[in-house]
Amino acid sequence: MKSIHLIILGLLALLSHNSKGDYYTSIASLFDLLDVETRAIAYVEKYMEEMEEISRQVNNTLQQLERVAKEADNDPKDYYENPLNAYKIISRFAIDWRNLHKTLFDEKPTQIFSDNLPNTANVEEANVPEPTHDDLVGASKGLARLQNTYRLETIDVAEGYLMDWNYSQNFTASECYWLGRSLYAAGEYKYAAEWLMQARLRLVEELKAPDETWQLERITDVQVLEFLAPSMHHLGKSKLAILLNDKLLEQDPTNVQGLQSKALYSEKALEERHAKSLENLSHIMPQRPEIEKLFDSVCNGEVHQTPREQRNLRCRYVHNNVPFCFIAPFKKEELNHDPAVAYYHEAIYDSEIQRILDQSVDKVERSMVGGGENHNTSDVRTSQNTWLDFNEHSFLNNMAQRLRDITGLVLETGEQLQVANYGIGGHYGAHYDFTEVDEEDNFDGQGNRLLTALFYINDVELGGATAFPYLRLAVPPIRRSMVVWYNMHKSLEVDYRTKHGGCPVLMGTKWICNEWFHEAEQEFKRPCGLESDSHKSLKFKNFL
Repeated sequence: MKSIHLIILGLLALLSHNSKGDYYTSIASLFDLLDVETRAIAYVEKYMEEMEEISRQVNNTLQQLERVAKEADNDPKDYYENPLNAYKIISRFAIDWRNLHKTLFDEKPTQIFSDNLPNTANVEEANVPEPTHDDLVGASKGLARLQNTYRLETIDVAEGYLMDWNYSQNFTASECYWLGRSLYAAGEYKYAAEWLMQARLRLVEELKAPDETWQLERITDVQVLEFLAPSMHHLGKSKLAILLNDKLLEQDPTNVQGLQSKALYSEKALEERHAKSLENLSHIMPQRPEIEKLFDSVCNGEVHQTPREQRNLRCRYVHNNVPFCFIAPFKKEELNHDPAVAYYHEAIYDSEIQRILDQSVDKVERSMVGGGENHNTSDVRTSQNTWLDFNEHSFLNNMAQRLRDITGLVLETGEQLQVANYGIGGHYGAHYDFTEVDEEDNFDGQGNRLLTALFYINDVELGGATAFPYLRLAVPPIRRSMVVWYNMHKSLEVDYRTKHGGCPVLMGTKWICNEWFHEAEQEFKRPCGLESDSHKSLKFKNFL
């Protein structure tokens, strides 16, 4: 019977070809899930003809899933660029399809259905993972990151609103509950509590609704309270935790968690009552580093450059003494003078963008951070990426020459072209492109990363800017534009002012590609200064 119990999961695995998981880190992989869901619905509908005893319940659930799938099928790219919809399809695979599988295969028609399945519909043979609990938690944290960065109220997001625009249907009580539960597991107690409160409110309304809104394994208020009470406890609101725990025990007097927590919450409330100051409770809500707060403030526009700082910035045509560019100059927009940061508009062509995407979309894998033994995945960077070698892809030749002409640097000591895609709330926390490790074999002997050239290869509807917190500068993604900045002073000492990061993608998907130029062989292209000028940025080195 084990193989029978895995039929749906095996079918979903068979139809999907994403072998790496991490669905929440990239929009690109979600289109596969839509295709899997559409075909799986059709396959299970045949099975339902043999299941009269539970046909009403399961058909209602399938109708709900099919309605959502049809909405997405009209324009899946546009539909799943909405982070709320992207979260929901992962939630459906991680929760609703599992519940459906559990209900279906406790029935006798299972054997008939399984006998008619192709032999290849086996999860072991398919060897392709479905969206996991980690995907659900990652997607949940992505939505919480969007709320935190862009100051989005939970009640508005639950109703489908992002920045005053309605992009999605209301979240159901079940969706709010599972989102809150996932956030609780991730330690995001503030947003966990808010989403669980929304689950309670929606549950009351849904219980008043007619029978056709029936859901598979509808959640209960007891389930919500089991996570809402401890969320309040972790937030230092022990009196409220006691009240919610009492409501839990009123509905379920033998609830083990409620009974075990009652004494704990009372003890914590007593501690809070006798606390002399808020400082005594500082351990309850640890403070975020100042750099993270500043980064978010630049991303959401609360902090920006003043008109006085911007008044000497110019837009102009430049040719950089390249003969061809006297006829077709580059379009340069200055964004900051010291350190120099600039846009180069229309720096990449549509045909190049399409070739880059064609070569990358099926190869992207979860992005890593760090180097050497510390090279691993992290919530600091939620995206997927791959690399294109200039020597292996001749269509990049013109692009490579354009990079040389714009920067005036040698590309032979640079890195391969990195291509990256950002998913639900996808971001890259504030970081440096250079390394502070002083070693001769730095980057395989090519020296430090001297300059960064970052191409935006699609427009992002909301969010996704590249933010420089110390410069109070956010550079929004403009398709076909390239952002260029030096990571090192003229003296070749690292410039701490260049800390930057990718703001969370609020609406849409974000594709970028970037090239790093290294120090080696640049001595005649950009001669180093004879005097140290690192004093300009040293004060930012230990900024917390």
